[in-house]
Amino acid sequence: MARVHPLFDKFGIERNRRSTGALDLTLRSWVRYARAWRGELRRHTSWTARLRAWRMGFKVKSHQLLQLDRRDATHYVPDFPLARRLTAINGFWNPIIGNKLVMAYTAHALGVPTPEPLGCILAGEAYSLDGQARTDVLHALERWLGATARLVFRPHWSGGGEGVFFVDREGPQWRINERPAEPAELGALLGAIDRYLVTAYAQQAEYARRIFPRTANTLRVLTLRDDDGPFVAAVVHRFGSSRSFPVDNFHAGRGGLTAPVHPATGVLGAALIADDAGRLVHTNHHPETGERIEGVEVTHFHRALEGMLRLCHALPEGRCVGWDALITDEGYTIIEANSLPHLHVWQVHAPLLASPRTAAFFSRHGIAPTVR
Repeated sequence: MARVHPLFDKFGIERNRRSTGALDLTLRSWVRYARAWRGELRRHTSWTARLRAWRMGFKVKSHQLLQLDRRDATHYVPDFPLARRLTAINGFWNPIIGNKLVMAYTAHALGVPTPEPLGCILAGEAYSLDGQARTDVLHALERWLGATARLVFRPHWSGGGEGVFFVDREGPQWRINERPAEPAELGALLGAIDRYLVTAYAQQAEYARRIFPRTANTLRVLTLRDDDGPFVAAVVHRFGSSRSFPVDNFHAGRGGLTAPVHPATGVLGAALIADDAGRLVHTNHHPETGERIEGVEVTHFHRALEGMLRLCHALPEGRCVGWDALITDEGYTIIEANSLPHLHVWQVHAPLLASPRTAAFFSRHGIAPTVR
């Protein structure tokens, strides 16, 4: 920057004397790192299991899910170095990528399909996104339901399916997550939430409805950006269950299923689900519907990946992003982007560091195996 300063003076540009933000990012990274350790110290497990996992750089849950007692841990991205460095990878673009309303506008500007944003709930008050003034929440619901059969409520900034719920109506009867709700209950719920985005509900493709119709079953895609540009590092397909409802989140093994997707063909492999003890179970079929998962082709698969990579090119500092895309009968729609994605959903199928390009990406950002 020192070489630029004379040109700043020559052309009358005021020099940027503000902080680069490095201290802010360092502090945020340490907070994330401290939270990771706090969670581990609160876990009820033996110290033998803890020390065995920690020595490898992993949380106890990760050590169990990834079966590192019999696998080479150096092929997997470790938890604690990731927690220490991940915030800095996307830097100050974390809130941009993770904000669902901002991403909806970005996708719309690029012609990438995304569920239509209808409004926001801020401190219990409804705001439309079409220039209308704020209005009573129940009145807003009436307007928004004119555009869709079901409304999706999601916090602007969240992950792991936290806080997500659905609202629809059968005749005069309101429903929240398919359960009957009185107007007073609905009004009280919406009056108590803050910083929520309201979008139209997207109908998923026939194959996904057949496997499990009660949740939106999404592609989960990890994209990384290196000097050669963005690339797809890993792809899985999640499917919900009664335990994960109303979302499809595998979420470190709590409810949903995750199945690998062949990157060339878009065909699903055998799925994984964690039992109540946290042990992974392979299954070729959905355990509740009995519908086959392995061998099913994901329609419009490559179109969806192209849409995500188009968004990556518009986010030059989005170096590590987890995407959720819903496949529809007509194509696909991008549900959201996650700037600080959990890696379990991909690594339970295959170690990310087995790919030289992916391993080089994480190594460049200071994330490397702890045990060699």
